[in-house]
Amino acid sequence: MDEGVPIRANNVSVSLGGSQVLRSVSLEARPGELVGLIGPNGAGKSTLLRALAGLLRPDSGSVRLGRTRLERMKTGERARSVAFMPQQDAAHPFTAFETVLMGRYAHLGRFELEGRRDRRIAREEMARTDTERFESRQLDGLSGGERQRVALARALAQRTRVILLDEPSSSLDLRYRLSIMEALRREIVERGVAMVVALHDIALAARYCDRLAMLSDGAIVSEGKPTDVLTQDNLRQVFGVDTSVQIDPATGCPQVWLIGPTQ
Repeated sequence: MDEGVPIRANNVSVSLGGSQVLRSVSLEARPGELVGLIGPNGAGKSTLLRALAGLLRPDSGSVRLGRTRLERMKTGERARSVAFMPQQDAAHPFTAFETVLMGRYAHLGRFELEGRRDRRIAREEMARTDTERFESRQLDGLSGGERQRVALARALAQRTRVILLDEPSSSLDLRYRLSIMEALRREIVERGVAMVVALHDIALAARYCDRLAMLSDGAIVSEGKPTDVLTQDNLRQVFGVDTSVQIDPATGCPQVWLIGPTQ
């Protein structure tokens, strides 16, 4: 993968179960950039992330990592380039540390065991996500929010140039929502990754994302800086709510106040 070129979807359409879920979607994320996907349930955010991760093959259009079409990459090469965290991670009897260490498998040769560097990276990402105290606990004994942070640590431990996250803060309390988004920003600054994150929390999207893509009915209806996307008209059209949008003097980011459902 050419590290100076983004991950890019070009006119991607995807159908699932006979219904079109994405409609000619084009999106890119450049190195050092956090792109947020927002929109109501069923808008196509998760499907777009899965297409970007190579888990769904588009009916038409293409996804490229640098200059290479995703479907032409071998599984191992793709896993070393793109990390994907799904919205819900299945519980299993492995410990939290073993789970995070799985993020290093893409970098190991056949029959190769994890080494000192792999274990160091796993522990660094557990510290970053405040999960080190769960190291010896089984994943299926953790709460939903704790499992979510472990899953994020595993994705970060993969140490890829592209990271795709589906609702990484949905099960977290207020403190961890903020700390996780701060951790993601540090990851972008320190390693220059390209990151695409689906978010339901518009306040987090407004504060932490460099660009937003607002989806509705499988298509992008608005894309750009948070101040350009989070407008009263867009929120009324896509979410069906009346709002007041103001600039927060403390952060300089748009702040959305809900008034009520659109009449």
